[in-house]
Amino acid sequence: MDPELDRVSRVLETAVEANQIPGAVALVRHRGETVFHEAIGHTASLPDSRPMQLDTLFDLASLTKPLVGATVALSMVDQGILSLDEEVTKFVPELKSLRGEGVTLRSLLSHTSGLAGWRPLYAWAQDPKGVLSAIDRMGLVTRPGTRSEYSDIGFVTLGLALQRAGDQPLDELAAELIFEELGLEHTGFRPSAPSDAFAVTELGNAFERRMAEWAGLEFDGWRTDFHPGEVNDGNAHYAMAGVSAHAGLFSNAADVGVLGEMWLGRAKPAVLSRAVMELATTDQTPHGSGRGLGWQLMRRRGSTLEELGRTQAGFFPPAETPWSPQASGELFSPAAFGHTGFTGTSIWIDPTRELVAVLLTNATHPSVDIDKPTNVLRAKFHNAVVASLDSATSRRETS
Repeated sequence: MDPELDRVSRVLETAVEANQIPGAVALVRHRGETVFHEAIGHTASLPDSRPMQLDTLFDLASLTKPLVGATVALSMVDQGILSLDEEVTKFVPELKSLRGEGVTLRSLLSHTSGLAGWRPLYAWAQDPKGVLSAIDRMGLVTRPGTRSEYSDIGFVTLGLALQRAGDQPLDELAAELIFEELGLEHTGFRPSAPSDAFAVTELGNAFERRMAEWAGLEFDGWRTDFHPGEVNDGNAHYAMAGVSAHAGLFSNAADVGVLGEMWLGRAKPAVLSRAVMELATTDQTPHGSGRGLGWQLMRRRGSTLEELGRTQAGFFPPAETPWSPQASGELFSPAAFGHTGFTGTSIWIDPTRELVAVLLTNATHPSVDIDKPTNVLRAKFHNAVVASLDSATSRRETS
C-alpha cells in the first residue's frame, strides 16, 4: 500500500474510536489495481465482539438498486428484451391504477415514477402477489416525470417487472446475467454462510417499527433479535422473502470492487455495453436532480434524510432536514457516480480518475441512529482517497 494512503486508514480508525461505526472494510481500486484493502474494528459489539475481516459479508441495502436492479434491467435493454420507455404495466398488468399513466422502466430507474418513496408493504402483504395488490391500491403520489422522489417502492415494482420480463426469479436473473459472468462467488441474495461471516446490523427492526407505529399501522411479525445473513430492510425481508431490486443483496468489499470495475468498462466478459452504461450515468431527471438510471450522480449538496429516502411528506413525523455533506465528498470529478445503503455501505466510481471506492460499514449496529454522521465519514473517506492518490501520483512523477 502506498504510504500516502495511510490517511485513509486514519479516517476509518478515527471513526471507530469515536464510536461512529463498530467497524468497516474499505477497498480502493485505481486504474484496474487494488491499491487499498483494509478491515478495521468489529463485525459486532453485541452480543459478542468479533474482529472485522477482509472477506466479511455485508447487507448492502440500497446498493442493490444499481448493482442488481439497474444492471439486470440494462442487460435486458442490451439484449433487446426491454425498452426503457415501455410502461411497467406491460409486465405487471395487476397494477391497474398505473395503466396509461406513463410509469415507465426509465422512470422507475431514475426515481421519477410518481410512486411513493417508502411504505411498509409488509403491513398489507407477505408475498409478491400481495405486494402488487398493495402498490396498486397505493397508486401514484405525483404525476410521473414531474418530480424526483427517491423510491424504494419504485424499485420493488421494477424488480417484479424484471422477473416477468426475464421469466425467472430476480435472484436467478442477477446470478446468471451478472455474478456468474464476473466469477463472483460471495455475492447474492439469501446467503448461506455461517452467522460469524457477516457484519451484524440492528437489533430487530426497531427503526422501522417506530415508523410504522407512528403511522398507526399494525404488524405483529417483527424480528426482535440480531439477524446476520438476513436482509435488514423490512420490505425485502417480510414482504419479498429476501429478494428485491431495492434491497437484499449481500457481498464483500472485493466483489463490490469488481462490480465497480464493471461500470468502468473493465469487466471481462463485458456485462453491459458502453452505450448503456453511458446512458445510465447521465442525468435522467426532469429538473437536473442528479439521478441516472439506478445511480446518484456527482452534485454538491445532499441530506441524510434524502439519502435514506425518508422524506415522504405526510407519512413520517415532520422534522427539520439535517444538513450533511454529500456522501461522495467534494473531490471526485463531475463524471463520478455512486450510491449509498442504509446499513452503512457505499460505492463511488470516478471514470475520469479510473477509480472505484468501496466503503462497507455496519453503521446500524447495534441500533439505528439517523443523527450519526455516516455521510460525514463517507465524505472524509472519499476526500482522503482522492487526495492520497493525487499525492502519490505527484510524488512518483517528480521522483
